[in-house]
Amino acid sequence: MGESFYKKKGIAIEKIASEIYLLNINDRLPIMNELQEKYQFSRGTVQNALEFLKKEKAIKTKSRGHLGTFIEKIDYKKLQNFANANRLVGTMPLPYSKLYEGFATGLYSMLNEQDIKLNLAFIRGSKERIEAAENEVYDFAVVSRFAAEQEIQNGRNISIALSFGPSSYLSKHILIFSEDNKKEIQKGMKIGIDKDSLDHYFLTKELVKNKEVTLVDYPANQLIHAIREKKIDAGVWNYDEILEKGYTDLNYIDIPMKDYHKAISEAVIVCSKNRLMRQVVCKKNISITQMKEIQQLVKTGDLIPRF
Repeated sequence: MGESFYKKKGIAIEKIASEIYLLNINDRLPIMNELQEKYQFSRGTVQNALEFLKKEKAIKTKSRGHLGTFIEKIDYKKLQNFANANRLVGTMPLPYSKLYEGFATGLYSMLNEQDIKLNLAFIRGSKERIEAAENEVYDFAVVSRFAAEQEIQNGRNISIALSFGPSSYLSKHILIFSEDNKKEIQKGMKIGIDKDSLDHYFLTKELVKNKEVTLVDYPANQLIHAIREKKIDAGVWNYDEILEKGYTDLNYIDIPMKDYHKAISEAVIVCSKNRLMRQVVCKKNISITQMKEIQQLVKTGDLIPRF
């Protein structure tokens, strides 16, 4: 009986702390009946959870009579702890470019400042990362805004928690050729395509539209090798890696800019719609401005990547 009581009290504290974490100073607390109905707690259980959070100085409230009770002070770090939100597990692309290294470094440093432990899994292919976030294998996934919006339109149970602006994911894509004298896709060519990367798949399909070519399925990170070995004639790739690794032997052209390129260049964090708490943890603790600064410092070599 005693063990059951304490377990129930712990669950109530976790749920109520999660509710309050979503609020800001001067916001009204949910009324007692709302919390009772939402979590099927007794009035006494809800009251005990609120009193515990006040005693621990996670919150300070003030009554405004018939208007309700409002937040006067709030300690998000303490609420994170009581809400079991002081640990996040996310997934992002393999950090083969300085921008990706900077992004991973930014996530680690900003969350660490707020005593949130972060574990990152580096997974190739935005499709797989989005599926993992939707299925709640991970708390969040980093993908391009284009990929996120495409999958949301396709009915994925995800939402965008944070958007980091143009060129936060990559600067641009280019088209690489295996032959030095080629400058355009020609009839009969074999073109590499990565079906697991929503961006790569879309860009490649756009470039070969109405052209008589053969599409060869290749993981994007193997495309350069395949082109050098002349297993394929051309393929789309991230310009950042070409620039940073000094691939001066490669023949490539810029891909004509279209409206969708801006969305492809922008990094976003997506979460399952069922993980509202995780979305808010990201929003409250990750600064878009600071992320851009950290990415730039890593890119220029003024900050050593840490992840």
